[in-house]
Amino acid sequence: MNGKKKALLIAGGVLVVAAIANAGNSDTSGDGPAKAKPAAKMSPSPKAKPTHEAPAKLDEPNAAEEKQLLRKLTSINPGITVNRKRAIRRSVSTCQEIQDGQKGKQLVKDVSYRFTGGNATVDERQAAEVIQAVKDTFCG
Repeated sequence: MNGKKKALLIAGGVLVVAAIANAGNSDTSGDGPAKAKPAAKMSPSPKAKPTHEAPAKLDEPNAAEEKQLLRKLTSINPGITVNRKRAIRRSVSTCQEIQDGQKGKQLVKDVSYRFTGGNATVDERQAAEVIQAVKDTFCG
């Protein structure tokens, strides 16, 4: 096969591949380059209901409650409040767990785990006291 035939075959193959690749994107009006078709729209699930409710806001202590809470947490275990922001975040998470219906031994274990770390090791007795402090100050 001579060079000219080889070049024509390669060019023809490239055109065939290009035509196949563009087959689904043709514009039938003929006035301009082919336009891509929009992607198929997904219809919402019949069970999905749009909601316009704002996400639930976590209870957070105001300035006076925060001061009281930090005082109570410090009396339980001073290591808890070395990082005050962390202590408040953990207290807010505890309140959310209480509001979600968690109670009993599981709640005590969760709080013990949540407040242990950084500068504190919180046992289950202290965790029960933390829960009471959270309830007494801002999560009632």
